[in-house]
Amino acid sequence: MKGKSPNDWGLYDMIGNVWEWCADWAGGYPEGGVTDPTGPVSGSDRVARGGGWGHDAPYCRSAFRYKVSPGIRAGNLGFRVAFGPER
Repeated sequence: MKGKSPNDWGLYDMIGNVWEWCADWAGGYPEGGVTDPTGPVSGSDRVARGGGWGHDAPYCRSAFRYKVSPGIRAGNLGFRVAFGPER
């Protein structure tokens, strides 16, 4: 709906409503400054980001990571489908 400005990847309205599943495994990031870190190459829990409809504002930011078991089912956990031009 383009309610806000796009993010660095040109996507709009990416925060809030549901926690978003990520492909990243939960775990620590590498030492030092990194851009778009992905976490470890394997693990037991996945990352969810962005906060859900029942959470306070500090949790509703993409930088906030929450670890979630891949088998969990929750009403405020989902994902966004996004695609871009072919490369």
